[in-house]
Amino acid sequence: MGWRDEYEARLLSPGEAARLVQRGDTLFTPIGGDAYAVMPALIARISELDREVRIRACAPSPEQQWFKDDFAALGFDVNLEVYAGPGGRPALESLRADYYPQLFSTQFSHYDDRGSHEPIDVFMSNCAPPDDEGYIHFGGVPWHKGDFVRRARTSVLEVCPWLPNVRTTERLHVTEVSAFVLTETTERPPAPPRADPPEGPTIAGLVNGIIEDGDTVQIGAGRTSMFLGDLGVFDGKRDIGWHSEFTPHAVLELMIEGTVNSSRKSLEPGLHVTTSVVPWNDEEARWLEHGPLETRAVSEVNQIQAVARQRRMTSINNALSVDLTGQIGAESLGTTVYHGTGGQPEFHIGAFIAPRGKAITVLPSTARGGEVSRISARVADGSYVTIPRSFADHVVTEHGVARLAGKSQRQRAEELIAIAHPDHRGELRAAALRQYYPAGWEAPPAPDRHARDV
Repeated sequence: MGWRDEYEARLLSPGEAARLVQRGDTLFTPIGGDAYAVMPALIARISELDREVRIRACAPSPEQQWFKDDFAALGFDVNLEVYAGPGGRPALESLRADYYPQLFSTQFSHYDDRGSHEPIDVFMSNCAPPDDEGYIHFGGVPWHKGDFVRRARTSVLEVCPWLPNVRTTERLHVTEVSAFVLTETTERPPAPPRADPPEGPTIAGLVNGIIEDGDTVQIGAGRTSMFLGDLGVFDGKRDIGWHSEFTPHAVLELMIEGTVNSSRKSLEPGLHVTTSVVPWNDEEARWLEHGPLETRAVSEVNQIQAVARQRRMTSINNALSVDLTGQIGAESLGTTVYHGTGGQPEFHIGAFIAPRGKAITVLPSTARGGEVSRISARVADGSYVTIPRSFADHVVTEHGVARLAGKSQRQRAEELIAIAHPDHRGELRAAALRQYYPAGWEAPPAPDRHARDV
């Protein structure tokens, strides 16, 4: 039997695919692509099984309705791992969902090396149509999909002809997949709306002053960082390299233009490496088909060891808060997971220990309309620390740059107070005096060498 016969034999209707889920199964869905056509039948199937199916998702899309508050009364057993995203946040806020704190690069070691007792029963995602040799790929967003398919008892992939053909190391033969479903979506989804944060241009300008020609860069997804490419963070720079989990659309445009060319990368010069890139038009899709960019599994792209081997690696990631010693929180508000770990710990730590590397954290100085300072006296309300203070490096708000690596607690506090919003500096300075100085001590004036008001 040839591969085409194998493929045809695996083509199922959405209802048939949903019936592959059995009572007691754990169903996994990935970041970066659901089997949308199967979702309605799948929800009905799980209800039919008296909801005796566990759901584990990473950054679930709105189509995964069991995470919404409207479905709370149905009692779905919902769980999130690595990254929650807006789709999973309501279930975490209401404590309906549990959360697995882990890293993309070590996610499957729990199954392969540590004897996890939670099997991957069913995995569902999407893929591009098979090529002439019977191999499928994941259209520019492989993430952890291939790793799941290889380990799952049952895998179901929705075939989407509009997914771009991007150079990749993540290809699977049709015989490695249990079932395929043809998509009901006929064209590429529209580009998401853009909403630049008001402090974005200032932060982009300050980060531009840290980046050097020839640096290899990673930018994380998030409210502040993901728009920096649009706002001039690479203006005037030459020969920027790229090794990043997520590739913002503005960076793809800079690759086509040539500002980001990876020509001076110490490893794999001339090649952009990512696990997520999405074209917004046919011209970009054509460039991705033949351009010097390669997608790989997130478990490979995000390895701390791989990131750290890249000379002059520069990471740029978001934070919800930073305390006066440099503890960086990017996961939660109190004990409620808001984002999750994502790839930030891997890239931040990898860049920090890379030869001549730089780890940059960006955040607005305040939240809630200025009411709350994101530079905090200490970690509050049980919030989770994403980056330990020993790895704190550059912290940037719209008020300046604080350089923390190699500095004492007192010095770090002064640096961070100087880039906090002016309305909150007095209370932060009072807290620093209580926490780090003997009674009656007069602290030195705030530094102005690396931080400035703008």
